[in-house]
Parts: sequence; structure tokens; C-alpha cells
Amino acid sequence: MQRVPNFLIMSLLLGSVYASSAVAAATPLIVPQLLEVVAQKKCLQDDEQEYCAEIRIDLESTGVDWLDQALLARLAITHPEEDAETFPADISAQLQDIKQQANAWLVDSYAEIKEAREAAEPYFVGYDHSDSIRFIAQRNHLASFKQFSYGYSGGAHGMYSTSYTLFDLNTHKQVLLPDILQRFADAKLLQALRELYIESYADYAENWLSDDLSEQAQTFLTDNFVFNEQGLTFSYAPYVLGPYSQGEVRLTLHYAQLKDILKPEYLFDH
Repeated sequence: MQRVPNFLIMSLLLGSVYASSAVAAATPLIVPQLLEVVAQKKCLQDDEQEYCAEIRIDLESTGVDWLDQALLARLAITHPEEDAETFPADISAQLQDIKQQANAWLVDSYAEIKEAREAAEPYFVGYDHSDSIRFIAQRNHLASFKQFSYGYSGGAHGMYSTSYTLFDLNTHKQVLLPDILQRFADAKLLQALRELYIESYADYAENWLSDDLSEQAQTFLTDNFVFNEQGLTFSYAPYVLGPYSQGEVRLTLHYAQLKDILKPEYLFDH
């Protein structure tokens, strides 16, 4: 067998080290800063009672332009039908667009408050729109974020939800559920989530869990997931897997349960 010269081996090793260093250098380090995008309130005073339309939008910006644009797109009040990857020319234009949307929302909501009060509708108390995104953590080239959204437009209560997103800082893309799963692991994941739900929320499972397997998959296999120290947590808004009084349903699968489900690079327990 022909021996490989030592200098060639060293060249290959150094090349590998330099390539790894280049990738690491290309991965930005996120240093979040709170950015208040919108904070507006307009109230109608009536018989010592105040009826308000209030809107608040903020996020922890990352200083990474493409990522901040992706996060701001999630905070837009109205979403155009074109591709979600298409943003205004720059962040300043995007911020201005959201502020214009917020102002239009405030004007319309205040007009509806006046109309409701003139009609003496007793259930009506105001309008509220709040949306915020917070940075959770960065693990090498992966960065996770949490978005909390709340809306109220009269009636017994508002609606809220928590959304999680995971971004690959090297590919500039959101990491979706199919990206982290092994091939043909969907059925295993669905079974694990279904069993955990039935075990943890037995009182609701009979009424809130569909008998149709495809509907179960559509409900459970969501991109709304977040990695943590225990494993992988999936979050479901009120009324998806339980009543409003239950709040959000969260199902956490521990890493030991995910050995045959997740790709090895997403098993963060080792």
C-alpha cells in the first residue's frame, strides 16, 4: 500500500481546521436589544368609564439584518398574499410599514368603539392588540425566539398564543419540523405526542382529540416547537387541544424519547 506523505496529511488537516473556523466566523453572535416598534393608545371617555383602543408591538432585535427582517415580518398586522420571504427594501421601510398598519388599526378600532358606545352595546369595553418577540437562546448556528400575541375586540375575553421559531444563522432560514426529523419518523412522533397528551390531559382527550389520524397529524405535528434542557416542547394555542380555561397545552418529549425521531445533530443532551 502506498503511504500518504506527511505533508499532505497535515495540509488536509489544516484545511479542515480552516474550513471549520471559517464557518464559525461566519456565524453571527446574537446580542439582543429591545426595540419598541409601536406603542399607541386612544380612549373614549363616557360616564366616568374609559373605552380604549391600544396597540403595542416590540421585539428584541438581533443586529442581523436578514433575521430582524424575518422577525418583523411576523409582527406585521396585515400580511400580503405574496411570498412571506419578500420584505420591504430595508428594515427602516419595514418598520415604517408596520407603524402605518398600526395607525390604521388604531383609527379603525377607535371608530368602532365610538359606534359601539353610541349603540349602547353593554358587552363592549375596548380593543387591544399586543405582539412581542423575545430572544430565547443561541446554540452554535441555531437561534430560538418566542412570540407572544394577544388580541381583544370585545366580549368575554381576548385570544392569545405563544409561537416559537428556530432559525439557522448559516443558511438564513427557519428550521421547520421536517428539517429536524429522521426519515419516516413522523408516525413515531405523532404516536409519542398523542400518548403524552392522553396521559397528561385525559379529561380533555375524549372531546378534543379527533379520531381521524390525518387530523391528529395536522394538529400535533406543528412547527411551533422549542428545544430546552429537557427535550423538545410543542405548544398549542387555547381551543386546539383544550378549552380556553385550560390555556395553552404544552407537550414535552425528553431527549431519551427522541433518539429514533430526531436527527442526531438535534439531540442536545450530549
